[in-house]
Amino acid sequence: MAEKFDTKEFGWKDISVAYKGKVYEGIEECEYSKKQATDFLYGRGNDPHDIVDGNNEYEGKLSLWLGTIHQMEDDAPGGDITKLRGDIIVAYANDSLAPSRTDILKNIKFSEFKKGGKQGDKYMKVELPFKYTKLLLNQ
Repeated sequence: MAEKFDTKEFGWKDISVAYKGKVYEGIEECEYSKKQATDFLYGRGNDPHDIVDGNNEYEGKLSLWLGTIHQMEDDAPGGDITKLRGDIIVAYANDSLAPSRTDILKNIKFSEFKKGGKQGDKYMKVELPFKYTKLLLNQ
């Protein structure tokens, strides 16, 4: 008899995001990616013989409430978030799923931020794009 395959997924409620050891409640979105540069390896003829790897690139984005941004500014040198450095830990844990997973984004640096709002907004959300130097999956 074949093993049963469980297709339960993680929802946003199952994800915790920590930065510099703090789990922030005001994070609405966390996105991160790894991109590896590739190139064709050409030799005799006009078709590639292989695909070769180049450098890795890592980037991501957090979407946070303005109050959470203020908490981070309190920890930043001169209140400037773009001067912060640290790791982001993303933990995926669900009571009905095993095993849980944790990804670590090493040495992140926020590249910019923009604050603003418009009439009718119920709260302010700020996006923080960032770059980082290494991704440790399933730690």
